[in-house]
Amino acid sequence: MCCDWPGGGQSISHQDEALRDELAKHLSLLERQGVLSHWHDRQIAPGSDWAGQIDRHLEQAQIILLLISADFLASDYCYDIELKRAMERHRAGEAVVIPVILRPVDWQVADFSRLQGLPKNIQPVTTWPNQDEAFADIAKGIRQVVEGLQTAAIEALADDESAPPEPALEPAEGQAPQPSSTLVDLEIPEGQVPLSSPFYVERPPIEADCYQAILQPSALIRIKAPRQMGKSSLMARILNHASQHDYRTVGISFQEADGDIFAELTGFLQWFCATLADALGLPDQLDQHWKGPLGSKQKCGNYLYRYILPAINGPFALGLDEVDLVFQYPKIAEDFFALLRAWHEKRNDPLWQHLRLIITHSKEVYVPLKINQSPFNVGLAKDLPEFTPAQVQELATRHGLNLSDNIAPLMQMLGGHPYLVRVALYHLATERLTLNELLAIAPTEEGPYAEHLRRHLQNLEASPDLLQAMQVILQSEEPATVGSKAAFRLQSMGVVKFRQNSVEPLCDLYRIAFRERLIGLQG
Repeated sequence: MCCDWPGGGQSISHQDEALRDELAKHLSLLERQGVLSHWHDRQIAPGSDWAGQIDRHLEQAQIILLLISADFLASDYCYDIELKRAMERHRAGEAVVIPVILRPVDWQVADFSRLQGLPKNIQPVTTWPNQDEAFADIAKGIRQVVEGLQTAAIEALADDESAPPEPALEPAEGQAPQPSSTLVDLEIPEGQVPLSSPFYVERPPIEADCYQAILQPSALIRIKAPRQMGKSSLMARILNHASQHDYRTVGISFQEADGDIFAELTGFLQWFCATLADALGLPDQLDQHWKGPLGSKQKCGNYLYRYILPAINGPFALGLDEVDLVFQYPKIAEDFFALLRAWHEKRNDPLWQHLRLIITHSKEVYVPLKINQSPFNVGLAKDLPEFTPAQVQELATRHGLNLSDNIAPLMQMLGGHPYLVRVALYHLATERLTLNELLAIAPTEEGPYAEHLRRHLQNLEASPDLLQAMQVILQSEEPATVGSKAAFRLQSMGVVKFRQNSVEPLCDLYRIAFRERLIGLQG
């Protein structure tokens, strides 16, 4: 079943894009479940035959979802090509048309006379609320659209006599039932969650706040969370959101830098400038811009101001991932972060306003930065929380699982740690383990977290202060006080959480595994 929504890209205003993006996630989920495949005009590459591709997909689609905005109604192209063509295919019985009005019908600028020709049986199935309405109302409207799509797809499949259903195969005697075919495309839960993944779960209002902030001149967004909590995945989505608004975007991970890059400031800043130019497809001009008696920080700033930003000639979103690595080199960190702060504060300069920064880090900032030279006390700050039980349930549903009453024991063992939860759901969805089996072996060397636990144990054992603090926490039945520096470092590792000014293990996985292995060890 093919579903197209040609009104999904060029004719949608910025304020409606959050609704469009949320709908795209639901359609992707239906696609993974085998209900339908979908396409929309944002998938057309710049410079391609836009009109030809839209017309071709309209000709092939069995379901046409028209997202009708004020901009859509004002566009002669959308009216003459998309709306009329969709109506023609509907009248011919070749496609099911589902028009969706994105804003209330009292738009001051909308020409609703263009909708008067819609046949009665394809009147809009829903009307979207204002952006000021609660997100719950928006989600309700999305569910209505998705249910309409699913119903239309099922009805169309039932009418398609050329595709009889395949007979279900019973497992041979003594053979375990196989996972359903919809699970074949399950993602191995490691690394950054792909942009197209249905397994990315938003944590409102974090994403919406970041999407709004990145569009502001001289924006600076700081994302802090322990490892494997989703920082890189969120940064990728912020950069993607910026790119949809015609920003140039670059993401730099400091893990890609060779160790000797951090030997001294000049080499580090030259690597930074060269990396930017390379990512943007610009020629290296370090020789031209790195001359004279000016300091390295000034030369780096001039490289951006006189070369990179003019070459882009528009908004530029720059994501800096895993800046914790820079913390290990205090002299470089002090100068580099002061430079980022200086760029952010040049917000009165129209060219510097084009630079929008995103910074992710796991650790508390122990580098001695002056308060007026630090980028870590300005801009929009977001600490990524654990998943809530409702979010874990939603993620389980996307894995084809119905945990219902079993959410509580899963949360008790794993907390809402995104990586730990995704590993569990992956093993449950692929029928490698039952929930009881998973909970029984999770803290052991036999479980799916063995390597993850070993890495944490090695880090603890390599630091006598952290090891001693963790032993105190594990031996206490109540949240313990271990000193702020040790507490924050353990929180940065992701193994403890705060209860007011005290800390306790993040979840039973760490409590049980570490208590067995660390109690009795000498610090």
